[in-house]
Amino acid sequence: MLKNQNSISAKYAGISGLIFILLLLAIKSNFGLLLKMDTGIIAIVQGSMSSFENTLMTVISHVAEPSFAIGYAVIIAVVLWFRKQRVDAIWVLATLGGGDVLAYLCKEFVQRTRPQWNQVIPESGYSFPSGHTFGAVLIVFFLLWFFVSQIQSSRLQKIGQIVLIIWVVLVMYSRVYLGAHYPSDVFGAFFLAVAWLAFARWLYTKLYDLVAAYVEPRAKGRHSQH
Repeated sequence: MLKNQNSISAKYAGISGLIFILLLLAIKSNFGLLLKMDTGIIAIVQGSMSSFENTLMTVISHVAEPSFAIGYAVIIAVVLWFRKQRVDAIWVLATLGGGDVLAYLCKEFVQRTRPQWNQVIPESGYSFPSGHTFGAVLIVFFLLWFFVSQIQSSRLQKIGQIVLIIWVVLVMYSRVYLGAHYPSDVFGAFFLAVAWLAFARWLYTKLYDLVAAYVEPRAKGRHSQH
């Protein structure tokens, strides 16, 4: 159960939230230095593009589509539901759904246009924060907390953690490589996701017994002992 997993510390959650807010304000105010850093990193990332890399990054980006993230979350929730972790299942869907709304509101507030050059895959909509990155971070944490942490072998558990971390890095890299986002878009999405997950975990502990009383009535008030 989620209650048995290590949470994101308040320190890291606070730092992540602060970095996200600073990025949001810098982008909203068209801070010149940040734009120079963004364009400089894009030039480096796209400096040696090849057809193989184009295909690989395109596949990674497609797999990490925000619409697919919803499907992944539903699958995770269904598995948890049938494992009798019903509060956890509801939390997964609520966390992804609420996070998507939050990310959308941030996009509408900032209204940052996407990079205007060398887009391998034409993208529409606003750029900050990256929806692909935001969804990928949430799904990876779900997998880490509910499945990877349950692996008995510490070696396999470590391999699983490394693979999932690499996946997030690849998603972030692919969005910059494909010209769909500035680097600050993907980093902003990462820090927003971490802060949001920490807040969602806090809500989980506060509302667990209330939700469990409806979806796990047979527990008869024993939820707080988990």
